[in-house]
Amino acid sequence: MKLLSTLHKASQQSKIFRYKTYKKIGGVGHRKSIDRIFMGSMVGLLAIGAFFIIKPDSESIEPFDPLNCAPNCPLEPIENQEAQEVVHSDLGDDPVIEEERTEPSLADLENLVAQNIAQIKTHTLKSGESLSKLLARINLDKQNQSGTLKALDTIVNLKTIKSGTPVIVFLTVQDNSFLGLSIPLKENEFVGVLKTSDTEFIPISQEGSVETKQVHVKGKIIRTFSGSAQKVGIPQLIVNQILNALGDEIDLRNGFKKDDEFEVIYSQKVTSGGLELDIDKQCLFVGLKMGKDEVYRYLYTDKSGTPAFYNPMGQRDQKAIIKRPLKAIPRLSSPYGWRIHPVLMYRVFHSGVDLASPRGTPIMAGADGKIVHLGRKGAYGKYIKIQHAGGWSTAYGHMNDYKSGLKTGSHVKQGDIIGYVGATGRATGPHLHYEVWKNGKTVNPFNKNVISGKQLTGFELAQFQSYAESINPEFQKHLFGKYPPIPTTKPQKNPSKKNK
Repeated sequence: MKLLSTLHKASQQSKIFRYKTYKKIGGVGHRKSIDRIFMGSMVGLLAIGAFFIIKPDSESIEPFDPLNCAPNCPLEPIENQEAQEVVHSDLGDDPVIEEERTEPSLADLENLVAQNIAQIKTHTLKSGESLSKLLARINLDKQNQSGTLKALDTIVNLKTIKSGTPVIVFLTVQDNSFLGLSIPLKENEFVGVLKTSDTEFIPISQEGSVETKQVHVKGKIIRTFSGSAQKVGIPQLIVNQILNALGDEIDLRNGFKKDDEFEVIYSQKVTSGGLELDIDKQCLFVGLKMGKDEVYRYLYTDKSGTPAFYNPMGQRDQKAIIKRPLKAIPRLSSPYGWRIHPVLMYRVFHSGVDLASPRGTPIMAGADGKIVHLGRKGAYGKYIKIQHAGGWSTAYGHMNDYKSGLKTGSHVKQGDIIGYVGATGRATGPHLHYEVWKNGKTVNPFNKNVISGKQLTGFELAQFQSYAESINPEFQKHLFGKYPPIPTTKPQKNPSKKNK
């Protein structure tokens, strides 16, 4: 493998050398023709060399006498003398030493990022997309596209770059000017292009790999979880993953108080030079201290291949009915229970929850079921009610409009769009009035009995907890509840010995 890697690297360097040579003589566009001529010449020279190497019978060859002496005359041995260094008088006594020129590398671009001169934009090749189409998609001008593709084509077959490969584009911070790009390939190799002038694009091939590191961040709640997390450097993508994963279990908008704490561990891709890439970030652990309550969740992929967040006991919250059925992160503007009605201005029982969101926000079906009512219903305005299995129903009020094609009797799946947020009926502003029914009676959509849980057991529980401890050394401190940390194995009885 090491020999193959060395040969591969030598081949890449040879391609780069030929590219630079062709660039100097202005023959980049004709490099394939030049290669054919060069190879033909090499074959011819090898044939001529082979002809002279094959000698006739040595007896027919007369010894060569440099002094024109007769055949077989003796030659005096010549003493081996060291070559004398000749210094030309016009160069002076000290020889001129030419400074060694360093080859350009992708580290030059990464150093510009470290100096805040350059920034990176990471893009991913989509399925069936070529590198040429990707450069056009990100609005790189034609001159930079052409120079980049021609340079890369000298060291790598562009058709072999697979979908899903990240393409790291370097731009100036000041005006987003193109500086170059790099592409991590398999077998610990990067290829890239360094732009040194408007017409100079240098291809680069070097060893390197993309590695995964864990980032551990802690912080306190100032106002909101989202804002506080971003303030300590947690990427928005990770914040969104946490909101989507725990939003139905915990009120991450209004459930915090000042000085509540959070802890997050997430994965981050980095190059061998330490450059952080904006790809494949994933939240691995989230811990929340909310007053006296503590919540710890670890991301784990079970034996069926489904990733989900589990507590340290191996329990996963599965959504039987979605608690916030909107394609957005809504604000709880009015909870379930008794309240002073904002329009009627007297105390009434609020049989659902109000989720404030911009007009037109898509509304999802809370679970699989059949629409039993679609149309206006008094103060609810435009209204839909869906009947689910197990005696459950959900209702959606104040809708701006329904999804086209739906009617009473239509069957929907959990997550299907059924309508859009509005303020029809008796409403002071755009929001969704959301109700959950159990056997004909309304219940609080945020109650825990609306959620059914899953429990890891046996070997899979032990495997999960071992994995969780590798993510967070504090895992053992997070264990709580009636379930044991790791199932104990019963000692096997030895039938040959009797218990005393």
